[in-house]
Amino acid sequence: MPVNKDTQNTVKPSAASGKVINLPTMPNSVEAEQNILFCIMRNPAMQLEILSKLSEDDFYQSSHAAIFAAMKEISRRSHKVGEENMSNTVNFTTVVDCLRRNGKLSQVGDIDYILKLNELLPSSAKYEEYLAIVKRASVMRKLIGICGEVTKRAYSADSADDVITYAEEAIFNLSQRDANSGLISFADEAARTMVAINNRFVNPDASRGIMTGYVKFDRMTNGLHGGELIVLAARPGVGKSTMAMNIVENVAKQGKTVAVYSLEMSNQQLVERMLSSMSTVPLKFIKNGQLPNAESDIARLQAAQNTICSTMQLFGNDYANIRPSEISSQCRRLKAQHGLDLIVIDYIQLMNSDAKDANQGRQQEVAAITRALKLIAKELNVPVIALSQLKREAEIRNIKGEKGGSSEPVLSDLRESGAIEQDADIVLFIHKEQNESGGYDHSLIVAKHRNGELGNIKISLIGSIVRFVDEHYQYTHGQIAEKPEGYEEVANGGADMTFTDDSESDGGTFSGIDDVASETDGDDNN
Repeated sequence: MPVNKDTQNTVKPSAASGKVINLPTMPNSVEAEQNILFCIMRNPAMQLEILSKLSEDDFYQSSHAAIFAAMKEISRRSHKVGEENMSNTVNFTTVVDCLRRNGKLSQVGDIDYILKLNELLPSSAKYEEYLAIVKRASVMRKLIGICGEVTKRAYSADSADDVITYAEEAIFNLSQRDANSGLISFADEAARTMVAINNRFVNPDASRGIMTGYVKFDRMTNGLHGGELIVLAARPGVGKSTMAMNIVENVAKQGKTVAVYSLEMSNQQLVERMLSSMSTVPLKFIKNGQLPNAESDIARLQAAQNTICSTMQLFGNDYANIRPSEISSQCRRLKAQHGLDLIVIDYIQLMNSDAKDANQGRQQEVAAITRALKLIAKELNVPVIALSQLKREAEIRNIKGEKGGSSEPVLSDLRESGAIEQDADIVLFIHKEQNESGGYDHSLIVAKHRNGELGNIKISLIGSIVRFVDEHYQYTHGQIAEKPEGYEEVANGGADMTFTDDSESDGGTFSGIDDVASETDGDDNN
């Protein structure tokens, strides 16, 4: 007869009482396990379905786990009948044969116990009930195991946050055990898809993602959508942090909740940038405290502060050694407490992976990081914008201007790992090129778009207030005379929401588009 893994669980004597504490038997159902094994052996039509929904560790009885493992092994094999390969069938004879060849027949109670299972007469029609009982008991045992490990770590860990992160991640992973629902009929999926398409036709606004405020980009992508990993890449000093924070500002002004992880700059530096962008007070004056129009500048800065405090849901973390698991844990909590619409990470190459393998190369580590960020986007159903460095070769090519080729960056310029371009749904490059007048022209390049078109979007940098603007913004504010292609008035289109503060109505403290980054401090255009 089979033997339980653990008839009873015991806890070591406590220092206070010296007594051994006996705990109840772990959750299990011997009868449900037996009935499931019977259904597999006696009903070929449902064998593969049951085998695909269980694993060995779902069985409490070690003998049942061994029998189930043999059944899975048999189902993966085939034999020849004439010229055709036929899958092996799981039955009394093949199970006994497999266990005997693997030297495990005596461990499960010999042929007598297999024969007993084969002679049970439960209703095969109720196999889903047996399956549910076995799965439920399995989950409960695993949950008890997680709690035990959390208790153990709580006694020995240096950081409480590490224990909390482990507990959240372990329980979340357990909750996602059945996330893979297997093959889905495309006939059913086509019907659901047509309903979704019809809903988009009736109400186009409902299918729009989160608008970034850059009109042409928003039209190309229909906004940012949950589950997407968007990589924004550039060489140092070109403006990727500036662009990212401009998007954060625009999204937060729509009432969305945004989490920003900055591994390079402090939260205070990010807020200074936002205050400069929103108030139009140049960043260098904010940093050195020499405000040329003291009362006016202070008033605009206070107005920007009030906007951030009263209408924008922004959360930041400037811990330099953040790991993907910590981001996942913190964002799950944030979503539960305040909601969550967008995650921004600055930047990938500064992150550490959760892997502890000392032999792992940096390329493999970056690949693990980008894969983890993609999983975060899917699990939380929010877009994740991850900033990335480009290889130095991209800058050298831009300076030299290779004959017959383009100086623009390409996907292979992404630094340290090809996995970045593989995992990303959208890859954006910020490209800066010197023009004939000695200034700089900027463009936002959509180099990869898994679900849409590619293209170049002309943007301009107002360097003094760390702000990128597009042609729609410039035309609306009278900074260019030529009407952009596809231009629509904000009142009609509702898409151009970039920098809609009131601070510019009094003339501000900057004049026109300043593409020359030298007017800002050294780190202002990261």
